[in-house]
Amino acid sequence: MRKFAATVVLSLAVGLALAREDASVISAGKPSTQQTAASLTPAERALVASSRRAIIATGISEAYFDRHFALAKVVNQPGDRRIVWKFSLNEYSTTVTDVLGYYTKDGQRIDTHSVTTTLGKTSDIAATISRRRANQIMQRCIGAFTHPTVEYRAIDSNGARLVFTAEAVRKSSRDEEKHEREIKQRAAKPKPAQGDIIEREDEGGAPIIIGTVDLQTGACTKGQLVVAP
Repeated sequence: MRKFAATVVLSLAVGLALAREDASVISAGKPSTQQTAASLTPAERALVASSRRAIIATGISEAYFDRHFALAKVVNQPGDRRIVWKFSLNEYSTTVTDVLGYYTKDGQRIDTHSVTTTLGKTSDIAATISRRRANQIMQRCIGAFTHPTVEYRAIDSNGARLVFTAEAVRKSSRDEEKHEREIKQRAAKPKPAQGDIIEREDEGGAPIIIGTVDLQTGACTKGQLVVAP
């Protein structure tokens, strides 16, 4: 009888331990889009646990992960295995997508995780500048801006940073319409005789100015994307 009771107690203890592990994987954030442990298949739970380990291996602590990351989506299809996490810190939230691949070694299939590259090295971020301050810095950096986005990714050899990116507002639609009319007017003029100098319109698209504000330090860097014609 005592042996039977001990077995029951041991089984309950194992069950509680597994339940706690599932709870830590799903995280305490509980966003409205979060998938619950009960809705996941065993294979999906294994992928989620593997992704959690991969992100923690980049440097952040387990406690930090469980406090700031919440599961948003699991995709487990042939040729498409993804774990999408929601990362929330202070006033900011963004998503981190871990795409799983694999390679074979000694006949065994070993998973790879894209977060190893997209995040690089990570640490427990605590302090960030306010959203209002970030907007002010971006305004000074690139002027009026559009398409603001918050990202958590590696931006240099130091590893992952929480950053705020945006595009500088380009020419107004009125300026663009005027530019197009001038091009059409020049095209309608008689073609110059052979040997005359032909003025050519620059066919390259105007560059798009991009600003990136480090939400930890407040530093802003500016770059540009060239739009192909």
